[in-house]
Amino acid sequence: MLFYLLFLPVSFVSLIWSMFNGSWQLYCATALFTILYSGYGISVGYHRLHSHNSFKTWEPIRKLLLYLGVQGAQGSPITWSLIHNRSHHAKTDTVNDVHTPTRGKFYAFFGWIFHKENHKFAQQEIFKIRKQLDPFALWCHKNYYTLVVLNLVLIGLLTFYWFDGRYVLASLNASFLSVIISGIVNVFGHTPIKGLTYETTPMNNKSTNNPWLVFLTWGESLHNNHHYRPRRLNFNTKWYELDVGRWMISPIKKS
Repeated sequence: MLFYLLFLPVSFVSLIWSMFNGSWQLYCATALFTILYSGYGISVGYHRLHSHNSFKTWEPIRKLLLYLGVQGAQGSPITWSLIHNRSHHAKTDTVNDVHTPTRGKFYAFFGWIFHKENHKFAQQEIFKIRKQLDPFALWCHKNYYTLVVLNLVLIGLLTFYWFDGRYVLASLNASFLSVIISGIVNVFGHTPIKGLTYETTPMNNKSTNNPWLVFLTWGESLHNNHHYRPRRLNFNTKWYELDVGRWMISPIKKS
């Protein structure tokens, strides 16, 4: 908990400072890291690959995706997938759903990250299936905090000579934005809005499709489609539904 209480406020301050004092290079670097951390790391790596096993890729790419997901500042791949599968999908929009906005929109945005019970739940589940866990994902779990800090150090060292280390700010910005994007999915993926959202398949929960957010959320806002068939690679079921994440997967998917 202490890590997030320090890391996320620092990332937020970095983002605000960058908005008013940054250069176009910093803005571009922030956008690039956000695509890597949130798009490829969380949506493609943590969600579609590790949590739902929706596609196959080459081992070095799989490891890279999980590493990028770590930088999304939402827990290790194991913690994230266990909470997602055994809480969010298994108990959707109930009091036991970690991501549901029915527990409050702020909770769905940020609160679940700080809630001690969620991490306790994940640790209990990890103990139950410890012998089945993927070795690299387990390594990321055990070294999660070290990997986040080490990533910032490496970026600083690699860019200090040319850019005075400003890309460290871009990485911090992207980590915070990754949390924001996931929060948007949690809230607006389960908040039906008349005239703006729709259900493709009526379900016993509040999952909905929000076509206005597909580019911002890598297609994750087609959330009713996803809840109906969680392991399906494509979140789109209609020709006019745009699943950005599916486009991102195409070059790295094994045929």
